[in-house]
Amino acid sequence: MLSRLLFVRLKAAENALRDGRLDEAYRLAAAPDIREHRRGAAVLAALTERFIERARDHFRADRFTEAIMDMDRAEAGGVMKNELAELRGHVRTVMMERQRHEQTRHDRHETARRRIEGGSLAAGRRILEQSSETDLDARQLHRVINQRVEDAADVIDQTEKLISQGQLAAAASRLRTARAIDSHSEAVARVEAHLCDQVLINTRTALLEGKLGRAGDELACLGKLGDTLPAKRELTDTLTTAREAARCIRKHLYTDARRHAMTLARLLPEAKWVKAATEQLRQIDDNTTALFAGPLGDRIENGVPHASPAGVEAPVEAFAGVSGAQPNLDETVALRPGVAAVGALPERLLLLVDGGGSYLILRSPQASLGRAATGDPADVPVFSDVAERHANVTRVDDDYFLFSGKDVEVAGKKTRHQLLRNGDRIVLGRKAKFTFRLPSRKSPSALLDLSDTTKMPNDVRRVVMFHRHATVGRSPADHVWCQHAGAPLVLFERNGALWLRQKNDGHVDTEPVRLALGEPAEIAGVSLVLEPWQVRTPGGQNV
Repeated sequence: MLSRLLFVRLKAAENALRDGRLDEAYRLAAAPDIREHRRGAAVLAALTERFIERARDHFRADRFTEAIMDMDRAEAGGVMKNELAELRGHVRTVMMERQRHEQTRHDRHETARRRIEGGSLAAGRRILEQSSETDLDARQLHRVINQRVEDAADVIDQTEKLISQGQLAAAASRLRTARAIDSHSEAVARVEAHLCDQVLINTRTALLEGKLGRAGDELACLGKLGDTLPAKRELTDTLTTAREAARCIRKHLYTDARRHAMTLARLLPEAKWVKAATEQLRQIDDNTTALFAGPLGDRIENGVPHASPAGVEAPVEAFAGVSGAQPNLDETVALRPGVAAVGALPERLLLLVDGGGSYLILRSPQASLGRAATGDPADVPVFSDVAERHANVTRVDDDYFLFSGKDVEVAGKKTRHQLLRNGDRIVLGRKAKFTFRLPSRKSPSALLDLSDTTKMPNDVRRVVMFHRHATVGRSPADHVWCQHAGAPLVLFERNGALWLRQKNDGHVDTEPVRLALGEPAEIAGVSLVLEPWQVRTPGGQNV
């Protein structure tokens, strides 16, 4: 019975081969019991040549998968091995080349598509120039580019009409749309320059008139438009300084407010309201200092201090008995009332610490970083091939920002303006690298630590952007490090001088020491000298 069924299946395989039904013949003859039979092996051998011929037809038609399947079936016959191996080699070579070509074509289309969607229409068009005229996907992308060019032109026309009508905020919105469509268009760049000129003129006019709210609104309408323009950065800094001065006035920090007002006077020399505000703040500062230095400033009745004049802190000892009071860093640096004011400190100071090295102390909210030039050196000069004013680090409230007209690497990314975070690495050049640090949450003062390859005059290894106070000690959280410090110290500014006093859980055990310029001072094991900052040229001249 089994032999009869076997012969029926063999006959069916032979009939399928005779009729040209190759796949059916192979399916029948490839069964284990049939292929072991002499007639079944003969069918598979006969199928080999037929499958090879059909594989060649698939190969010529670029049907590589079908060709490989037929060659795999042809191998079952065990004959024509050389012809089969040669054909398989050709198929694999051409198939891999076609796959590589197709992958290259696909990658080209994806790259062009990303450039187009990113607003780089010209770049997308250049990439598609490598495609053949028969490439349908490339032709479709060309049509997308042409449509976007037309759309950008329409938006530019709308923007120009809005500018002529004085609707600058709406024009800026439309221009941002045009930039998203075609960011490198000459027409977009031209209209952006025109719009920025109009907005910056209006912003400066509002600033000169003392209309700070309107000036902020005018400048804000640009968004990121014109970010590379020095005039925009200058007006942004001016507004920031004005806001900081207003914040200090609201908090009754009149000395700080006056310093900001003097900065405004340099930025807006023709603004009458700035001159008036500067004079008013000077009078407040003088009156406050005189009042607090008089008899009333030193009065305490029944162990409770009178309210101190605005902007002057009461002694921390007077609050020591308040239940649950946890004095912050500000409260640990108060002076006894009646301390006389001294002359104004320089904006840049050199602090020499025994067992700690040299520190550049910057009291301004803005520090320029650049090459150690002889004519007009930057606030932080380095011996490098960077520009004389390569970048600025600016404090706004208690945040720090980097601004630059050139690309600067911050935390591994190229940028021209960036909010700085603790630990960010700033790279201006090969020999101009810094690490930005905010070591203490209790102090707004920041650090710029120099890398091993970055050198500054006077062998400075750390720059302190000083604001109100900083700490001295041997902890990683201290701004000024000293291995001999026997206790944590606080460096603070009062009445035109820098002071140093011991800090111990909010209670002060020693009197503060005023740091006179050029005179050695010592407290709690820390010996140091404070000097005016001078950059010495190779010829020995001080700059």
